[in-house]
Amino acid sequence: MRGIKDKIAVVTGGTRGIGRGIAQRLADEGAKLVIVGTNMETAEKTAREMRLDGADVEAYAADLRNVSEIDALMAHVHDAYGRIDILVNNAGVQIRQWAVDFTEKDYDFLMDLNLKAYYFTACAAAKYMKAQGGGAIVCVSSGNSTCFTSRRSLYNISKAAVNALVGTLAVEWGRFNIRVNAVAPGYVLTDMVKKGIDDGVIDMETNFKVIPIKRMLSTEEIGNGVCFLASEEASGVTGQTLFIDGGWSRCGLPED
Repeated sequence: MRGIKDKIAVVTGGTRGIGRGIAQRLADEGAKLVIVGTNMETAEKTAREMRLDGADVEAYAADLRNVSEIDALMAHVHDAYGRIDILVNNAGVQIRQWAVDFTEKDYDFLMDLNLKAYYFTACAAAKYMKAQGGGAIVCVSSGNSTCFTSRRSLYNISKAAVNALVGTLAVEWGRFNIRVNAVAPGYVLTDMVKKGIDDGVIDMETNFKVIPIKRMLSTEEIGNGVCFLASEEASGVTGQTLFIDGGWSRCGLPED
């Protein structure tokens, strides 16, 4: 895709699952990557594996719930590479339990990572993007931002807020040539989803009744959407949430 080759791209939560799929697609398009994880050993392992396939990638570890660590991350990237062209806000967490059983500690942990970190990471990157004349930010939302399901209340709320964050920042930063968009994945075959299936929280046989394409998505398919939104081919697109969910968000009643 036009406008990704040799661009400097930061992917949070880029060590596994959807984040790794996104990072790999950006690498395939020729971006120079910084993948961010919570654990340096895991991040470096992923980076080594990606380098074997020819990726230009650096590993970085940070606790994105801490704004000072976010600022240090962005300063490092700018100092090392001279610019920040693409930011993918992907790091997140899921806690599955009934709303009345959530504690304040649960609330703070999930919201700090799923929403607070997105906001302050975007703001930290935007300061450099504004100075350099522009950039692209893509946040990972979820089909649960509009299709609400039980035992995921905090996750649902955090992802609905991500859609609002994207729209708000796009309006504010469009004048600086900074585009802000989101992808909202449906059911993607990742370790997190597999755990939900194993725990009996996710019943894919039932879910397929409201997923028109009747299958799970791949991380590559989510990466395709992120690459498009980060590329020059989406130069007129900002403030949008692209649902990559197999039609889940458009399905009314269950269909066998």
